[in-house]
Amino acid sequence: MAGIYLHIPFCKSRCIYCDFYSQTDETFIDKFTEAVCREVRLRKQMLANETVRTVYFGGGTPSRLQQKHLEKIFDTLYAEFSMDNLVEVTLEANPDDLSPEYIGMLRRLPFNRISIGIQSFNDDELKFLG
Repeated sequence: MAGIYLHIPFCKSRCIYCDFYSQTDETFIDKFTEAVCREVRLRKQMLANETVRTVYFGGGTPSRLQQKHLEKIFDTLYAEFSMDNLVEVTLEANPDDLSPEYIGMLRRLPFNRISIGIQSFNDDELKFLG
């Protein structure tokens, strides 16, 4: 059994408490998506005899990706790995990104779990955190 973690480093804004690598310049998302797909193809031998059971999109804020980016990544994953028995496919998300349209798009893709990054329910604390 194998799992794949994909770090998506894009964020709407930089949070003062976050130690993970991220950037707010989303002009690179298309190039980044291409780079992820190249990396997947380069590393396919690492999981040649494995069945991928989990895929986790972490970050950053993976919900900054558009449908075309997610579809391209999934097309590459399915082309390179055995993914017939996926158990869990997770996307970390910012609540602000989760419009009904975005959630509908996620449902059409293999996602079956959303990890929502809620830092606080207090508006003053949220403003302070960024």
